[in-house]
Amino acid sequence: MRLDDLHCLVAICEHGQLSAAARALGSTQSALSKAMGRLEAEFGLPLLARAPRGVTPTAAGRRLLAHAQTVLLDCQALQASMAEQRAAVTGQLRIGVLPALTHTLLSPLIARFLPTRPMARFRFDSQLSAPLLDRLATGELDLAFLALPDVLPQGMAQQSLGPLAMCLVASADHPRLASLRSLADLAGERWALPTADLFLRQWLDAKLRAQSLPEARVAVESNASPASFASLLRHSDLLGLATLSMLRQAQGHGLVALDGPDFQWQHELGVVWRANAQGDSLTPLGREFRDEAIRWCVARTF
Repeated sequence: MRLDDLHCLVAICEHGQLSAAARALGSTQSALSKAMGRLEAEFGLPLLARAPRGVTPTAAGRRLLAHAQTVLLDCQALQASMAEQRAAVTGQLRIGVLPALTHTLLSPLIARFLPTRPMARFRFDSQLSAPLLDRLATGELDLAFLALPDVLPQGMAQQSLGPLAMCLVASADHPRLASLRSLADLAGERWALPTADLFLRQWLDAKLRAQSLPEARVAVESNASPASFASLLRHSDLLGLATLSMLRQAQGHGLVALDGPDFQWQHELGVVWRANAQGDSLTPLGREFRDEAIRWCVARTF
């Protein structure tokens, strides 16, 4: 039995005429007649009867029609399911990620993901949270791993992944390291910091204002990742900001976290993607990667 023959039966019963069914299927009356002949020969029963204005299904034809409609719907569902599965293991996923998460989150995730999806391709860009949100909004990225904003922009959805531990850092050879125990002790120090529009800098500025302390004496500032200051901090007496995870990596060699009650804090990390009232804009590949990231991060800290 051919699926095409079942399509022909359904079309004939819907239209009541071979000519109309043939036009709907883009076929010919002769082809439909042959299809009906094959079905009647296979089941040994007449399936169609002549009617004043065309044809109508017999009792056997009506029973076969009901089964044919179910079979064809199941075939459509199967095709859709397999197309979704194919999309989940192929295609390209464009990911934005905080520099601090490239080694601790994204690289291990992709390594776990690729063996079961050898046709998938990944492109990731490492930037700070604000530009990642901008690129996500314009459609340049599919999803982003970043520090969650206090207010999520409209048209986006988020899922928390846990806290990112941050700290104030200096060179292990800093000449005044032992005396830097409170924010007040830092008043005369010079800094290498993110620009004032980035949340790390804003956190430090707010801490200093809360204790009526003067603004940080910024010697070097940049909108790049705090990790980009690592070499500068290592070879100078400047203070800076870093993640605790960076200090455990090679780029944190020669740096230490300052030891003081106000020198460490946490900011919530998350994955963000575009969404609307109808649902998210992610492909099946994107949804699977997002969900795998959420599961993987449950028992981890950054």
